[in-house]
Amino acid sequence: MYPGDNAMLLEKAISAPRKNHQSVVQNNYDLKYHRFLWFIDPAVRYISGSVASYFVAKEQMSSIQFELSSELCADSAIYNGNIVPVEHLGNLVNISLNTTIAQNKLDSVTLFYKGVPPTTGFGSFGNYVHNGAPSMWTLSEPYGASDWWPSKNDLTDKIDSTDVYVVMPKGNHAASNGLLVSEKTYDSNHIIAHWKHRYPIVSYLIAVAVTNYAIYSDYYVNGTDSLEILNYVYPEDSASVRDATAELVQSIALFEQLFSPYPFRKEKYGHAQCNIGGGMEHQTMTFLGKTSFNPYITIHELSHQWFGDMITCGTWEDIWLNEGFASYCVLVAYEHLYPFEIHDQYLEGMKNVILTNDQGSVFCTDTTNVGRIFSSALSYYKGAWLLHMLRWTLGDEDFFNGIKSYLHDSALEYNFARTIDLKRHLEAQSGKDLTAFFNEWFYGSGVPNYSVSVNQLFNQRALVTINQTQYNSDVSFFHMIVPIKFKNAEKDTTILFDPCYSGQTFDVAPGFKVDSVIFDPQKKILYKTATVSLQQLACAEGEMTCDKRLIIVPNPAYETLNVEHSEGKISFYQIYNLNGKTITTIPLTNDDNLLQLDIHLLLPGIYILKAGNSDWTESKFFVVGKR
Repeated sequence: MYPGDNAMLLEKAISAPRKNHQSVVQNNYDLKYHRFLWFIDPAVRYISGSVASYFVAKEQMSSIQFELSSELCADSAIYNGNIVPVEHLGNLVNISLNTTIAQNKLDSVTLFYKGVPPTTGFGSFGNYVHNGAPSMWTLSEPYGASDWWPSKNDLTDKIDSTDVYVVMPKGNHAASNGLLVSEKTYDSNHIIAHWKHRYPIVSYLIAVAVTNYAIYSDYYVNGTDSLEILNYVYPEDSASVRDATAELVQSIALFEQLFSPYPFRKEKYGHAQCNIGGGMEHQTMTFLGKTSFNPYITIHELSHQWFGDMITCGTWEDIWLNEGFASYCVLVAYEHLYPFEIHDQYLEGMKNVILTNDQGSVFCTDTTNVGRIFSSALSYYKGAWLLHMLRWTLGDEDFFNGIKSYLHDSALEYNFARTIDLKRHLEAQSGKDLTAFFNEWFYGSGVPNYSVSVNQLFNQRALVTINQTQYNSDVSFFHMIVPIKFKNAEKDTTILFDPCYSGQTFDVAPGFKVDSVIFDPQKKILYKTATVSLQQLACAEGEMTCDKRLIIVPNPAYETLNVEHSEGKISFYQIYNLNGKTITTIPLTNDDNLLQLDIHLLLPGIYILKAGNSDWTESKFFVVGKR
């Protein structure tokens, strides 16, 4: 698919009121296991059931807390075979255990609840009638888990494994995380489905969807091993989406090659259709709207299985570790698997979204605002561009090996990560200090503008001055390796510049007469505007010669300028700026071998030195660097 309006869709469409959230649960236990039993009729906005939670006490505790919307009712709990008191005030459920649990003890409690889930965030509990058939689904990111089940609902504690049991009217199927163990009769009017998941999972990725699904599978085969791609889709749409799900096989192969094996290989990957405007990367089974069965969204959600599901951002401040990576993985897939024009257009499309929205940092500064967390301009596309520029800065080998190291870190794998963890792995792999890069591009806001002047010399060299101004930015200078392409009808060369300040001038040798200059020809840098000027320089008085007998060192110069000539003593000299104005300087030394000039009062820029005696005259350019 060609990136256009469809490709620039947000991954998750905001169609419901936004919810500010602060965790209310006391974090004094470590979750190990949840067993869910849900009674769901997709025609009715209602849920009832129970959650059995196994946990290890992190300290002595006599009660346990879960978060559950005040619009639901937590009515009873069982601990150690006995009914125990339950207090449900606001969004906090407190269960008294009537005993003190010792630190490090494994224990369990079962909470029963029911009610009509509220609609917040991206629609945490949804219902829809498709082609006459009722359907329901859940979408809990970022704070919606407690809208429909009693959860810890944070980014500190993954549940080691889960079992999901869904009781529903006959004629329906339930889609959820992990492997389908069974689907059998419950009573005369209902069936019960059992899904088993044996990988660590964060609360917002637990999901269920129910309707009269049509079911089919694709397979990714690698040698003697195969991975099922299990698809639960609306019967009326099953024929139209098959090509999109089958096409995903090549992206799985690519990501396994570039990153690591699919993280949940013992179970499955899959899709469940529901009535949302984008997609949601529920662990092992992405939920998709009908129009989202396209490469942009299916690849994006697939890549989340590595970036977001296996390794989850440890705070919503670092949501780009999920969304920036997934957006960048689409670019990588376009690079390897699709015509390059698609890659190029997608890269430009992301840039346009960034520049036409409010400027800010990739670092999420307001985690109470769902819209800010999932900002397409910042968390998704500027995050993706940040990775694109990291790859440019480090080179392919160090970038991808650093990502592999990050994914294989035993402290992060199937756990949580912060931006500093990614930075640490990329630095260890490359040997480069990336502090300035992250300070400017991750924590900093806005982007640079560039203005480049190229002054071509007559000896096939050029003086290149790179100026940088800021666009809605709090960064004084964005450090970035700048590629500039020099060309004429017969030749071209790309030279890399690493400016340390705005206005820095470089003396380079393209090796031929240049007739055009292209800034960032392969789209490696994020910027708003870039202008380039090219001019042929002439001496202020007379023709410039290419005689090598006049030697100027250093060049660029800062405090003093040393001038030598092979023919002997220099009896006169003049300095001009590029407008032809004479500049006064003071000679410090002038003997038979050396003319030394004090230039500490000259402003940074390009100048022309004309020197000679009664027998000869030569002119040369020199640069005064920024001090």
